[in-house]
This record gives sequence, structure tokens and C-alpha cells, in this order.
Amino acid sequence: MKSYDYIAENEDILLDLPLREGVGVITTDHAKPHHPVTLANAPTWTAEASGLGVLSFDGVNQYGQILAANSADLDFTSGDYSIGAWFYYDTNTILSQLIAGKYEVSVRGWELYTTESGSLRYLSLRHHHAGGTLTRSSAYSLGWEFLKWWFMGVSRSGADCQMYRNGAAIETISALENPESSAAKDVVIGTRYTKDTNFLKGKLWRPRIWSRALSADEWATIFEKERDFFGV
Repeated sequence: MKSYDYIAENEDILLDLPLREGVGVITTDHAKPHHPVTLANAPTWTAEASGLGVLSFDGVNQYGQILAANSADLDFTSGDYSIGAWFYYDTNTILSQLIAGKYEVSVRGWELYTTESGSLRYLSLRHHHAGGTLTRSSAYSLGWEFLKWWFMGVSRSGADCQMYRNGAAIETISALENPESSAAKDVVIGTRYTKDTNFLKGKLWRPRIWSRALSADEWATIFEKERDFFGV
């Protein structure tokens, strides 16, 4: 078996949370930065039919975080990056649900979230830049249904973003500006940067972040390796 560093898709990976603990308020980052990740208000450790352990968030007050002092390498501005995760999300009285971010609205940083408008379900990547042409710029895709496991992939390069669903590229509308530095902000998983709303109601497995834009072949490879865990 190849070691972690010799798996091609792990090149330049900065965050990797396989959620193997199954209990407690700490989860281990298997990427080399080994960011300390804490879980607030006890998200539920649960298992899929395959036996794979995942985290379930209640949409009320549960989330994960990496403090600003420990997440300087996740402060993306002009450089390429990618975000991937398996997620299963439920209806919520709060229409926008945060997956991950390191940001402050209309000021700095990046965020990835789901939202809905009528029957439409969006996955959106948003950049914040007080000094830009706009204070916010974004990329988005449609078709993210409730109550299903999805493998989500996002590859950002400059003004362009390509999103992937279950390993396949999907139509993505993109007009991104570079975000301003968010070095002073915590990384949040499953909640708004203020940690008081936009809570995720659903489940997550293995959120990952890279400091490069993954290719279509790489997203397809990861999906094929992991799809059987979820019966997809």
C-alpha cells in the first residue's frame, strides 16, 4: 500500500479529516500541517451502513473550528486551491448552510456554502474583498438535492472555479475576484464565521483542502475510491 505522501491526489493537501475517532471533541488532521481541529457543542459521531464513521450536525449550534493562529496556510488570496468533501444535507429553516470558510462577510476571505431558492439548490463559493470592485464575488452550481450523499469538489484558479459532483464536472457560473487576506479569522466548518447562525444540518465525511486546483481526473479518481462507502 502506498504511504499517504505517495498518493498522487494528496500532493499539496493542507487539510484532511477522515473522522476516524468515533468519539470526543477533537478530530485529527491527517495532512502534514496537522491542524488542531475542535468540535463545538458535540456533533454526533455516527456510522453509515458500510461501517464508515461520519459526523452529524444538528443545524442548531454544532460546528468545527481551527483557530486563526493555527490556520495561516488556509488563508487563500491569489493562489489556486481546492475543497472537497462528502456531505449529506437536510432541509433547514436557515436557507444558507455553511460547509467551510475562513472569512468575514464583505471584508476578507473565502466561504463554501449551500443555499436554496424555491426548488433550486445551490453550492456556492464566495470571496470577500473590501478593497475589490465588489465586496463579494462568487461561483455557483445547481442540482444539489436534499437527503442524498454527494461528493463535492471545487477547484479554484484565478477568476475561474470548476465544481464537481460525484467526480464529474458540472456547469459552474464563476466570476471570482481575489479575496483579501483572512489570516486573522478562524476556519469554521458547519457554521458562519460568527459561529452563531448558518449551521449545517446534515452529515460530513472527510473534508479536504489543497493549495492547488485539482484536475477532473483527480476528482474522478477520489470519487471512485470512496463511492462504495456510501452506496453511490
